[in-house]
Amino acid sequence: MIMVAVGASALLFPGTASASAYPVEDAPDLTNNSLYAAGKLPDAACVKPAKGKTLASVKKHVNAVISCLDDTWGSYLKGANLQFVPVRVEMTDKYKTDCRGRTLSPKKSAAFYCGGHANFIVQIRSDWIKASDDVQIFAQLSSAYGEHVLNMVDIAEAYNALHADDGEEISEQLRRYNLQAQCISGVTARSLWPALGYPAKDAKRLADLAKAGADKGVISVFGKGANLAYWVKRGYSTGNPKSCNTWTAPSGKVA
Repeated sequence: MIMVAVGASALLFPGTASASAYPVEDAPDLTNNSLYAAGKLPDAACVKPAKGKTLASVKKHVNAVISCLDDTWGSYLKGANLQFVPVRVEMTDKYKTDCRGRTLSPKKSAAFYCGGHANFIVQIRSDWIKASDDVQIFAQLSSAYGEHVLNMVDIAEAYNALHADDGEEISEQLRRYNLQAQCISGVTARSLWPALGYPAKDAKRLADLAKAGADKGVISVFGKGANLAYWVKRGYSTGNPKSCNTWTAPSGKVA
């Protein structure tokens, strides 16, 4: 799944165009994707039910946010003559691993995307039920939905088709992909934030949550926490997928 275009991010990284150890070449679905020409994601028009502190109310809340994600991105992608496929949501507490074999905590909620069939799997644990607000929930849902967007516009397919000469290059390509999905989650937040009733001051928490998660994780997957926070902030500040072209960014921005 691929469709990208070159040159879209040059204006975003003045003076650093040549600073890439592993430049991505001959992959227009990544570097010059049609998504980059679609413009800003419009403000969403959704109504979010209160989260509440019961399993039923959290499920209702999650379904409403995902519906808003589908409605907003669906209208946007269709308007740009790009493919849109609504996600298929599955909520369960039965999984011990996700679709990529990663172990799931029995105490922590999670949302993850299984691209092949557009499956959106959500596990709701006590942390989401007891949480005083739902920013953490939105952060995980929008992050997973970022992968869905990349899948719909063929960036995922193009990424999977990339050639790499060594492990370092493979890791950098993986980081470019994951950081782009996180940047798209920032774009999503910019669109949905007011409609879903989040205070403007809480927007910073998205980048903070992303940074904290990256700092605890494997650097080869998401890179440094500061870089992950940078891409989330970038997506949120512009509200435009064009700003999320990690494929032409210098290596230092995806390290």
